[in-house]
Amino acid sequence: MKRYSLLLLVTILQVFFFGSIFAQKDTKKQKLLKLAKENNGLVHLNSRSYSQFTEGRRNYGIVVLLTALDDRFRCIPCREFDPEYRLVASSYQKTQDPSRVFFGRLDFNDGQEIYQKLGLQTAPNVFYFPPSDSGAKKEPIRYDIARSGFTAETFAEFLTGETGATVPVHRPFDYFKAGVKIFMVLGLAASIKLAYAHLGFIIFHKNTWAAISIIIVLVMTSGHMWNRIRNPPYVMPGPNGKINYVANGFTQQLGMESQIVASMYGVLAFAVVSLAVSVPKFDDKLRQRIGVYIWMGCIIIVFSCLVNMFKLKNGSYPFSLLF
Repeated sequence: MKRYSLLLLVTILQVFFFGSIFAQKDTKKQKLLKLAKENNGLVHLNSRSYSQFTEGRRNYGIVVLLTALDDRFRCIPCREFDPEYRLVASSYQKTQDPSRVFFGRLDFNDGQEIYQKLGLQTAPNVFYFPPSDSGAKKEPIRYDIARSGFTAETFAEFLTGETGATVPVHRPFDYFKAGVKIFMVLGLAASIKLAYAHLGFIIFHKNTWAAISIIIVLVMTSGHMWNRIRNPPYVMPGPNGKINYVANGFTQQLGMESQIVASMYGVLAFAVVSLAVSVPKFDDKLRQRIGVYIWMGCIIIVFSCLVNMFKLKNGSYPFSLLF
């Protein structure tokens, strides 16, 4: 009799123990569901709630954006990525089962303890905490913003691969922008029609097509197709909220970086063309000499900047000219 009583007591204790664990997990999930529903899919966190929802056992996944939106931090990447993050959160909230993944945001003003605990000195940072049913401590998966970019589409693609759930992106239709584009297209068409009678010869002039060819060559040699294929970020966040315009290494580049290189190539091409075409047409030898000095100086200075840019990408680059 005592043996059966002891077994009954142990069974009851196990039921209460595991029941409390599952109840705690369900309570956390229900609270997240309520908070996400109240704020269009986004859960505002502080140091306490961050630890509550990301530590221990959980039967859900949670994505956390650690950012610094206060004006005094001047974090341009934070402001650039925040609307894209909110767009993904709101889009996922409208799916059939938004309880599989939650989207939290922890601002520096609300979570300085967490920043210190994680040793973070830059923002923004995104971590995905997968479900942990067994109670084993799982390391969060970090989303590399600098490499993958700030757009909602690339971020949603990353989450789809990590969570196994389809994370959509539903951008609202911008009627104002569409109206402006239609108005500009109609205005451009009307302007072309009115100006064609007087400026039509430009379309068939050889210099027009020469300029178009040079522009295409400059754009392509600066890395435009690489940008189209890899879709790199336009700029990259650096330490202390600064912006980097040049990516380290010869296998990576940024959107603005290719524009800077194209501008340098354009100035060099214009200088060479001027030396070969414009300067020889001067009747005065003094003007010719001054023109040669000016355009040669321009070539030397701009080419020095171009070589220096290569050195910025790779500190071991051995060549330099003026700088």
